[in-house]
Amino acid sequence: MEKPLVLALGNFDGVHKGHQHLISEAIKEAKQCRGSSAVMIFDPHPRKVLSQESPLLLTTINQRAGILAEMGLDYLVLTPFTKEVASWSPEYFVDHIILGTFNASTVYVGYNYFFGRGASGDARLLQQLGEQKGFAVRIIEPVTVSGQVVSSTLVRRCLEEGDVEAVYAFTGRWPALSGKVQRGEGRDIKFPTANLDFDPEMARPGRGVYAARAIVDGRSHDAVVNIGQKPTFHQEYPVVAEAHILDFNGDLYGQNITVMLIKKLRDERKFPSREELINQIERDIKNAREILNRQ
Repeated sequence: MEKPLVLALGNFDGVHKGHQHLISEAIKEAKQCRGSSAVMIFDPHPRKVLSQESPLLLTTINQRAGILAEMGLDYLVLTPFTKEVASWSPEYFVDHIILGTFNASTVYVGYNYFFGRGASGDARLLQQLGEQKGFAVRIIEPVTVSGQVVSSTLVRRCLEEGDVEAVYAFTGRWPALSGKVQRGEGRDIKFPTANLDFDPEMARPGRGVYAARAIVDGRSHDAVVNIGQKPTFHQEYPVVAEAHILDFNGDLYGQNITVMLIKKLRDERKFPSREELINQIERDIKNAREILNRQ
């Protein structure tokens, strides 16, 4: 007899605490019925295909895959989203995907889930179709933290405002920047930096200076990160993340590192002179050490 499959549907960008609750419930049910758990995500984001204006993402597909694997999910299935898929009726989606592809015994969705042509199907319609076609549908209600309904929109806004502690409260993870280190200018002011460029499709933390932790070769190091356009030295400059890793010696150029933002220290600003910028960076480092020592 084929093992039951418990399927969770959604985009799950950010994998915030609402997403985590939904997926955890699916995983729990799969274990109880000795079945398998799966998440299906459309890629690219449907809004990118339909309007070319996809929301800035909080996580890459690889980051989502890693988080879901840590949660104990059995399968992550990426399904291409095309204009043809967008034209499917809710009934066709159920027949072709939920039953035809997955033969799911149970489907988990959020209270605000929509599917089918023009988002014409919602969670209640899916539940009705499940009753007709022989699969169960569990609708998960919103999760609140500190009186706020957790959503990707809320997490994105907090990130863009630099409120990384709120991001942690809503996701259980510090916002992280990952990538290959580029050449920087930090050595000119005695603070060597590992520079990371931003993916234009990803949501960006608010400009400013942050206490952070950098993961280099699997080891954690205290760091101070500036996100901005270097206004003291440039009239115009692309927004970059410059990480000064404390008490670290070595050339990181070309290496992949991850930087986790722990607390915003101050806004980005232009200084009247190089010397005043250096003095402020020294104060930032002292402040960051005190904050990170308390973590």
